Formats: sequence, C-alpha cells, structure tokens
Amino acid sequence: MRKVAIIGGGISGCFAAIRIKEKHPDYQVSIFEHNDKLLKKIYATGNGKCNFANIGSLIDKYSNEAFALPILDSFNSKDVINYFESIGIKSKTVGDLVYPYSESAETVAIHLLKRIDELKIDVHLLTNVKDYQKGLLETDRGTFSYDSLIISVGGKSSPQLGSNGEFHDVLLKHGYKFKESSPSLCPIKTKENTKMVEGVRSKASVSLYQGNKLIHEEEGEFLFKKDGLSGMVVFNMTHFINRLDSKNNITLHIDFAKGLKGEYDSLVNPKLAKYLLNNELDIHNTIYTFKDFYGYENSQVTSGGLLVSELNDDLSSKREKDVYFIGEVVDVDAVCGGYNIMWALSSANAVKNC
Repeated sequence: MRKVAIIGGGISGCFAAIRIKEKHPDYQVSIFEHNDKLLKKIYATGNGKCNFANIGSLIDKYSNEAFALPILDSFNSKDVINYFESIGIKSKTVGDLVYPYSESAETVAIHLLKRIDELKIDVHLLTNVKDYQKGLLETDRGTFSYDSLIISVGGKSSPQLGSNGEFHDVLLKHGYKFKESSPSLCPIKTKENTKMVEGVRSKASVSLYQGNKLIHEEEGEFLFKKDGLSGMVVFNMTHFINRLDSKNNITLHIDFAKGLKGEYDSLVNPKLAKYLLNNELDIHNTIYTFKDFYGYENSQVTSGGLLVSELNDDLSSKREKDVYFIGEVVDVDAVCGGYNIMWALSSANAVKNC
C-alpha cells in the first residue's frame, strides 16, 4: 500500500488529499496540520464569501504565468465548478467571479471536510512537522513513513490563521531556493498624509507608474487608510508592484471621477472633495508615492516563495524524488478575484498521480 503524506491542511493540501484518494482508493493518504482544524484560512476568504473561481481570462493575472497557466488549464474554472457541484457545492456567478450559492465560505469547508471523512483520509491535527528524510516524516508526535510527500505549507500571509512560513527554513536546509517573500493583496503606506480622509471609500481609476513607465491600470473600489491606501484596486496594484525588480520611484495616479466634469463636491464624497480642494489636488490625477506594504497580517496572499525552477511541470521536486510542492508555498500568486484559490486547487489536482 502506497503512503502519501501531505504537510499542510489548507485548501491545496486538503484538495490534493481528496483527489489522490479518489484516484487511488488503495493509497493511505495522511494530512499533517499544525492548527486545531483543517481549512482554517478558507473561512476568511473573500470576506467570508469564498470567491473560489474566475471564468474570465487568466492572462496577466499570475506571476510566473508561463509555469502556472498550463497547470491551471489542466483543471480550469469549469472543472472546479463541476467538481464542486459534484460534491454538493452549488455555485453562482457574479460577473466573472464564482461563489458558493450560499455566499458562505463555510459551505465550501463543510463539503470538503465531508469528502475527506467519506474517503477515510487520515488527519493529524495539532501536529508540527519538524523535518523529513527520504521516506520518513519527523513530527512532534513521532515519526511517520511515506512513499510520496506533498508540501503544502502556504506562505507567510495571515499568520493569525496559521500561515507563518516557518517550514520554509526547513526547505532551505534541504537546499531549495526561494524568491524573497513579500505581502501582497494588502493595503499600502504612502509618503503623503491621508489621515484627513481615513475611512472614505470611492470608486477610482488607478494607474501604477515606476518613473514615467505605466505598469498597470484598472478601476475599482478604493479606500483611504490613516497612513495610506486600500481597497480591491489597490490590493491588485500590490501584485504588480511585487513583480517589479525594485520598489523605488513608484507612484499611484488616482482619477476619482474618470470622464466626468463638474464641481468636486458634486462628483465625490464631500469629505474627499474638501480634502482635494484644501490640498490643491487634481480630482483626475491625485498622485501618491509608494512607501511600503502593510504587514503579512493584513495581506491575503504571499508574493514570492519556492522558485518554479526547482520544480518539474508536474510540481515534483528536481532535487528530491517523490517530493511535490503545491499552493502558495510556490512562487505563483495572482490578483484578487478567485485566481489564488484556483491555483491552490489546480496545483493540488496536478499531483493526483503522485
């Protein structure tokens, strides 16, 4: 009987366990999770609504897309929707975004956990994996043998939910190379003072520049923080900032009333209008200078991680036989909109024949 050990009980680890056991019912599949429950992070996904797929284009949504897109194509949004439907998770589509019909992340967790139970997958909670050797997993609750090892330990984002990056140090000892990690899909701090408009929301068109070069632009929800900027459109900008070779000379140009003319107080929130007028700012081109990201505790995903050059196309390690890496631990991340969960699910599905 072949034994498969999975380190990490987030959505990628759990989905890998399910797909492997479905494909190979005779395998012993075990999940090792240091939290007191599986799927802890999924409950907070999409503000608790769990946007788990996107039916739109995947082009220019991911870092390392040449590596990621073939894997995503092999288990695409339609496959995700159909599979979730098959285990009882009905979906609804809002634009390109796909949610559980209940609009509750708990629905997704309940049905995945039910499937884990039906398949009799072994689950070891409150178990910290200290290291691994060929065929042997070392934990604080003893040693376990394995034939295949899947590493799904996530990144460093939302450490309050269990992702702290500690296991990356173990992987460094095994010789693996990483791109330096950074928070992504998070608010940013600016050099300019925004305290006067803290909490003000607006629709905005945002253009990201490095020097005079336009990097990315899009429209969406915008929110002022006391020391910077937030909202989904700003979150997406952090993805593109992280893809730059340096973080110097970065500015965000904001148009709060694209295509519209008129008095400021007729176009935007009165508090925002007053702020713009008092500071002699252009409603169509207010410029903010990037200072820093908010911390991992405020980020939805980690940019960086295990270099894709360390992996074969099937996500197996080039360094160690029968070792695989899936999910956020790999240097693949995306903008908001269900793309990151799709990577978690697609990469998990890719190792079902391990």
